[in-house]
Amino acid sequence: VAICTPALKVLMDAPETRNLFCKSGGVKYMSRQLRVGSKAKNMAATDKKKMGQASVQQLYEITFCMWILTYELNRSAAIRADFAKDTLAVSALVDLVSVAPREKVVRVALSCLVNLATVVPDENEPAASNTGATIDGTTFTSEMIACGLMKAIDHLRDRQFTDPDLVEDVTLLHKKLHDNYKELSRWEVYKNEVESGHLQWGSCHTEAFFKENARMMEGTDGDFYLVKVLITLLSSSRDEEVAAIACYDIGEFVRHYPNGRAIAKRLGAKELVMALIEHENPELQRHALQCVSKIMVHNWEHVK
Repeated sequence: VAICTPALKVLMDAPETRNLFCKSGGVKYMSRQLRVGSKAKNMAATDKKKMGQASVQQLYEITFCMWILTYELNRSAAIRADFAKDTLAVSALVDLVSVAPREKVVRVALSCLVNLATVVPDENEPAASNTGATIDGTTFTSEMIACGLMKAIDHLRDRQFTDPDLVEDVTLLHKKLHDNYKELSRWEVYKNEVESGHLQWGSCHTEAFFKENARMMEGTDGDFYLVKVLITLLSSSRDEEVAAIACYDIGEFVRHYPNGRAIAKRLGAKELVMALIEHENPELQRHALQCVSKIMVHNWEHVK
């Protein structure tokens, strides 16, 4: 990576190279490399200080290449689809902004996010996503909300930056995110968050929310897609908080959806949650134990 990224920066000067790189899965590859940011998020403060200059420089160079590619978004539906796929690119950039390894990395990551949030496709261009839906700035802004960028941007607004471009990007993203958030229903916010895999404690992970929205978990096709995603997060997420929230949500679904216990068991939730009861993280252990209890006990309120 240390050898490739400087060469890639040079190659990115040519539009033809950008398109070839994207066709070869370049956006996905760079997004995975940037996931170093998500690992750093859970480091202790002393460990973060040990992150070498070389690592920070690599993050900067990869993000810089991503930034160059974002200038092709308005012209290429295929590149927009690459950036939107699995929310991987947005997720990696949001993690970088949240971790903030260096100001120069934050600056270029924010510039990427601004370009994504302000995408305006050519009206005559055919849609390239699998669903046939148009991918535009609203699509990416919704992904950013789901990945928790609003919280990170609020923190950045409290910092005193000397770079006027960085301040302008923070201000623009703050407005875009809050305007988009107002237009989304609480259910849409929750759905986007679960699909992104970036679960964060908030008003969508409460008893009141599931009392109101438990039936929405059926999905439009009646396949309980979001329940399946939550169950997948139990074993696939490396973030222990995400797994704990998934346990809570599954437990609340079981409580408030008719026959929710049978559905959760049929989809394999019980076995995966039970495995987490012996996890070394006490918070995750507690939520796993409560989730199993909700699956097993019919009158949870009496136990609670």
